[in-house]
Amino acid sequence: MKTYLIVPDLHFPYQCPLYMKLVIKILKSIQFQGIVQLGDALDFWQLSTYDKDPARRNTIGDDIAEWNETLVKWASLLPRNAEIHLLEGNHEFRLHRYVARHARDLHEIVRPMPDLLRLKERNAAGHVNFVWHHYNKWNSLMLGDCVLLHGYYFNQHVAMTNLAKYRCNTISGHTHRVQHVSDGVHYAVSLGHGSDERLTAHMPTPTGWTQALGILTVDNDGKTSFELITVKDGKAVIRGKSF
Repeated sequence: MKTYLIVPDLHFPYQCPLYMKLVIKILKSIQFQGIVQLGDALDFWQLSTYDKDPARRNTIGDDIAEWNETLVKWASLLPRNAEIHLLEGNHEFRLHRYVARHARDLHEIVRPMPDLLRLKERNAAGHVNFVWHHYNKWNSLMLGDCVLLHGYYFNQHVAMTNLAKYRCNTISGHTHRVQHVSDGVHYAVSLGHGSDERLTAHMPTPTGWTQALGILTVDNDGKTSFELITVKDGKAVIRGKSF
């Protein structure tokens, strides 16, 4: 049996500090065989088409450095030969899209995300295995009978949409909404987010978003079960224990 902590959208530098502290407490208390980050770990707000706060001064390099520091910490709390799966979200994909649209001549010298996150270097160290999953490969990551993907659809019933579209067990991020549905054969989960809603929301209205985490268990036959963990103000209840 293997268990994985599933972490949805973080949007560095807009990650929620209380949420991030909670993840560390959970990793220290429960031994997982791996972590899956569902994408949009980085916001890349600097490359977006949305209006930007002129007072914000942090650079893309700053945000990548902070995310790298977090990965070092997470890896240190996992057992040897554990896995950290990193999905590319639509926000990380902004880097590729920006180069393709505005700087094609720089394509060969702009380092891809796995290089910016030093994944080869980390894997050479041999403690934890990092795996990168490209945005355009929706079924790149399959743990047991469950597909984990960032997600493409965006509506108020996205889990039902995924259940109808994929017809298999799925866990996705992207929408920042929490939903867990089943048709009696398969399940589909939309896992919310771990960002600071005040900073990531683009509209001054209630978002309907929920912070959450998940635990995916894969048995020896490849059958999976999923535990949904909702988070409020940096607090959660997991298997009867308060964190």
